[in-house]
This record gives sequence, structure tokens and C-alpha cells, in this order.
Amino acid sequence: MKKRILGIVLIMTMLASLLSGCTKSNTSTDTQSNSSGGTKNTTATGTDSSGTTAEGTSEGGQKKFDDVKLKMLVCWNGGFKTASDQYNNAVAAAIREKIGVTVEFEGIMMNETEKLNLMFASGDMPDMINAPYWGGDGGETAVIKKAAMEGRLLPIGDLLPNYPNLANAYDVGVISQSYLENDLDYPGFEGKRYILPQETPGDDYGVTNWAYGVFVRGDVPKALGIDPTTIKTSEDLYKFMKAAKEYGFKDVNGNDTIVATTYHDGWDVSGYSINFSSKKFSSYVKQADGKYTYNVLTDNWIDRNLFTWKLVNEGLLDVECFKHTDAQADEKVGNGTALFASAQYSVVINSTKLTGLYNSNPEMRYVPVGPMTYQDGQTLVQLEQNGRGGSPAIIFPTTCSNLEAALAYLDFVNSEEGARLCQYGIEGDTYTLNEKGQPRLKAELLERKKAGDSSVDEELREKGIGYILGRALQADTRYTWWGETNAGDADAAVEELEAYKKARPVERVTGYPLTGLINKFDRYDKVKVFAFEGTTLDDYTQRAYFAETEEEARAILKEYQDYLLSKEDGLFLEFLDYVTECANSRADILD
Repeated sequence: MKKRILGIVLIMTMLASLLSGCTKSNTSTDTQSNSSGGTKNTTATGTDSSGTTAEGTSEGGQKKFDDVKLKMLVCWNGGFKTASDQYNNAVAAAIREKIGVTVEFEGIMMNETEKLNLMFASGDMPDMINAPYWGGDGGETAVIKKAAMEGRLLPIGDLLPNYPNLANAYDVGVISQSYLENDLDYPGFEGKRYILPQETPGDDYGVTNWAYGVFVRGDVPKALGIDPTTIKTSEDLYKFMKAAKEYGFKDVNGNDTIVATTYHDGWDVSGYSINFSSKKFSSYVKQADGKYTYNVLTDNWIDRNLFTWKLVNEGLLDVECFKHTDAQADEKVGNGTALFASAQYSVVINSTKLTGLYNSNPEMRYVPVGPMTYQDGQTLVQLEQNGRGGSPAIIFPTTCSNLEAALAYLDFVNSEEGARLCQYGIEGDTYTLNEKGQPRLKAELLERKKAGDSSVDEELREKGIGYILGRALQADTRYTWWGETNAGDADAAVEELEAYKKARPVERVTGYPLTGLINKFDRYDKVKVFAFEGTTLDDYTQRAYFAETEEEARAILKEYQDYLLSKEDGLFLEFLDYVTECANSRADILD
């Protein structure tokens, strides 16, 4: 009898053990495919996603890892400046002391879409990738969506609740409703979330004013007797550029100049022809009969591209700008070789700081042209939805060696403590607290910033300050936390940049963008292949820009219009009928 009882006890003990094992197994937050085709379970307990036992929990409650090292590829053409020692600098060491994780960043010097395609095809991928994810079906977004659906990315949706500083990534207002429905929760993902949106607004103060525009070397308008703020139309700009070419300006080294340029791959050549545009969210145009057409099919699109052709044809636009890199643009703008530049004002100013031109030749500092106007004469604004409608994003390839450590790192960097560390460094070394308890760079650093000393940023970067937060920031609440968005803004902001932001302000609009509905067309997969994906549009327009005559350029542009209308037996016309239906389907449409 005793033996029977003992046997029953042993059996019950074994069953309890098995049940306990099952219960632990079911606490997995996600089962991800790994690079070898198997699976690995990621839990929020003491074992990380690679099976390594963590050291424990740090003072602030974060999980602490055992010196995990990860790689992030910054997939933005033009490279990415970091500290020369990404492991031992002060900020990296402080983060590692806190959570036991170090991330090293690497940039690229090639087209972003090409790099993503190359990585996913080869399987040679890092732990994390920061890349453009603007939404829709073209460029980098299309490549990333395809990679997720093909099992090359790890899902993160079930894990995010464990990371409070990342958990609001999908809140409407941080991102827009349409971006959430159509891109972050793309139907092809089948309910999984792969994309962590970055550089989104955590509150109203977090909406970034990108300060796009056309900028001219400061001594040019003075020499020509032209007030650049009076330039409102493309025709005004054309005459201004022509006068600058005829004057015969030299760069800071006494070399010949080029009239106008852009940054990488022609970004942003559209600034020169912005006067042809309208104040709207989409590329679809309502016609007199109430039906919608695609902007590319209009005479206005042809006229706009012929304006760019004229700039190229008359030697006013840098013929290299459609293929050169940001580094090459930095040199052209930084030496004052390009008299005009179209991009974000901060980027243009930074080019002159990199070379020292900003400080050595203040008369050559670039100043805004205009702001120019829309086609109807309204002054340009930065039109934004309530929440970003596209953003940079971080994705996690199946080669990620420790997903939990990667998310813990991003969670800490996005905490107030971690963000302050990444933006200001170590208290007492590079910053102090003001009377409100807000961090401020030390006085000597601020004075050098005010004087335009670009070496300050280099020194801070060597300490680990700036570059980490630049590619890891999620919902931005820095102004609410500290009373300034960037270190030094409150005391050493670039005055001309702040003035331009007021001249071309952000305007937020609530509504649902038309582009968030049209992709539900039943044959949209066919439409997007020939109309929105690949380089066909760029191939045609750049051929037109370099045509010998205006007639030849016009013919090439019309050829592209015919191409759109003839593909798949005229499917695009049926698609436009659907666009019209969508535009009339709800009262809050933003077209």
C-alpha cells in the first residue's frame, strides 16, 4: 500500500513538473523564425532571445544583460558619423553600465533601396536596420514589406508592452491612422508587427519642422542687388539664377562655381519647381467634372519637368546632382561652389560648418530664397497629418542575435534618463542643470556653438553624444522634458534657421488621406508594379532633363504618360475611377 501511495505521489510530481514546463512555454511573447529556419522563443523572464541568461535587473528596473554587442546599419545614403570608438566612449560605457548592451552603428554610401535589396537577397544582415519607411508601395517601403512577408524580419508586436518607452509607437497622434492601417499594420503582415517607427512626435512640440526650401549663398543677392525674400515663383527664381550665372562668382578657394545643386540622388530637386505644386496631401487632382486624375498625367506635370529641363539645359542646375552623394554635396555647398542649394536648411548650414565656411566667411552663409509660394499664390507651409504619415523606422532581421537586448537598448535610450545621457552626456562633464532642473550644455561649449565652431559637435560626438539618439529616437518629447529639442537650442540656436521655420511653419490637419484608401483597389498589386515601384518614372524624367531640345523632352514625358495609360490594357484608368470613388466615400478625405 505504501508503495502504491509513493508511486502515486511520484506520478503527481512528474505531472506537476510537466504542467509547469507547459505553463512556462506558453509565456513566450512571440515565436520568431531565426536565420537557420528554426524557431526561438523570446520571453520577458530571465532568458534573452539567444538563450543567454541575463545578469539581473539594474537600479531603474531595466533588465541587465551580460555585455551584449549589437550592430545597427543606418541605411541612409551619405554615411553616418559616429564616435571613433563606439564601445569605449563615455555615453556607450554609461549605457552598458546601466543595461549591459552596446550598439555600434555603420552607415552606407549607396542608394538605400539598392542596399536593402542587396542585404535581403544575400542574407548578410546586421542585428538592426534603420531605414526610410515612408509608406505606400515604392522604394524602401516596398522592399521592407516584402522582406517581412518573406520571413526575413522578426516580429516585435507582442514584445513591445514589455518596453514602456516604446509601447506608444503605434498610438494615433504619434503616427497617423492611415500610416497605422496601411503600412505599420500592413494587411500582408497577417496581424504581426515588424516595424518600429522612429522620429515621430510624442506631443505637439515633437513635430519636426524640416525647413525645406531653396537657399542661396549670402553674398550673391547682395552683389546682384536682389532681395531673396521677394522671390516667390519659379520664374522669379529662374531669373535670379540666370543673373547669378552671368555674374561670374567664385567659391571660397577662388574656383569657378556651379549655379545650383541638390544633395544625394537629386534630393531635393523638386524645391526649384515647388511653385508648380498645390497645397495638398496626395498626387491625385480633382478635375472640373469631379473626377480625379493622377498628377503625372496632367499638363502641369509636364510643365514642371520642363522647367527642370530648362535649368539643366541652360547650365543652371548641376548635372551631377542626380547621382552624387551627400558627401559630394557637402563639399560643393561647404566651399560655396554651389550658389544655390535645395534641401533642408539645417543640412545646408551643416555643410558650411563641416568645412568651416560658416565661421570663416559669414558673408557666404546661405540664406533662404522666399519662401516661395504654391501655384495659387499661398505661401508654402509644411503640411502634416495628425501623427506622422511615414517615418524612418527600425527593423530587426532574422540575423538579430539578441532581439530582447535590442529592444531593451532602444527602450532605455527613449527614456528620459537615457535620452538625456545620449543628448547631453555626463552631468558635470558636458552639461549642468539650470534652475528649473533642465540640462544645459556647459557655458564654454555654448559659447563656441554660438560662434559657429563646428569642432564642438565633433568633440561631443567623440564622447558618444548625438549620434545614438539621432537614429534611435522614437516618440519625441524632448522639448517637454527639457525646454529645448536639441542641445544648445535654448541658448545657441542658429538664428537664421529658427527665423526660417517661422516663415515656413508646420500646419497640422486632421483627416484621412486619400492615399490610405486607394490601395484597396482589387488589382492594386498590378497597378503598383508598373506605376509606383522601381525606377521607371525617374528613368523617364531624367532622360527628359538631359534631352537636347524642349520638344524632345516633352515627347519623353508624354511617352511616360502613354506608358501609364497603356499598361495592363488601360488598367490605370479603372484605378482612377476607384480613386474618385474613394475621394467621395467620406467627408474627412485629405486629397
